Amino acid sequence: MASTLKVPGSLWALLFTLSGLLVHGQNLSWRDFVKQHHLSTNWAFSKYQCNHLMRERGIPKDKNYHVFIYTLWHRIVHICMRNWRDHHRNIYIWVPYPFKILKCIRKNSKSNYKDYKSYSYIEFHCSMHGFVDGIEDTRLLEDIST
Repeated sequence: MASTLKVPGSLWALLFTLSGLLVHGQNLSWRDFVKQHHLSTNWAFSKYQCNHLMRERGIPKDKNYHVFIYTLWHRIVHICMRNWRDHHRNIYIWVPYPFKILKCIRKNSKSNYKDYKSYSYIEFHCSMHGFVDGIEDTRLLEDIST
């Protein structure tokens, strides 16, 4: 009887561990998120171009589009903070203020991208660790493409 109880218990422990790896394995760390999506305000927003950024940042070519955010990096890091010591965890948050974004949409050629610049509201995902790990959705406020 004791040996039959050990097997299901071991299986549950193994499944629990694997499910945790699957959930956390899909999330970017906040540093990786900032590296992949942040545009420094040290340059003028008009200077950024998708073709160069997509190559420089090593964004996977199988994506149809990618969003870059032009803001101070600490504004991204603080999105999931509830207060100075507590973080939102595993939820989606619409930020109440718009960001300048550069959305790079792949053209017919796999190596060329079209630039779409806008002021948009962004819905972020906060990871289990309490930091931004993804962009879920955007809502256009104003198109500023030239």
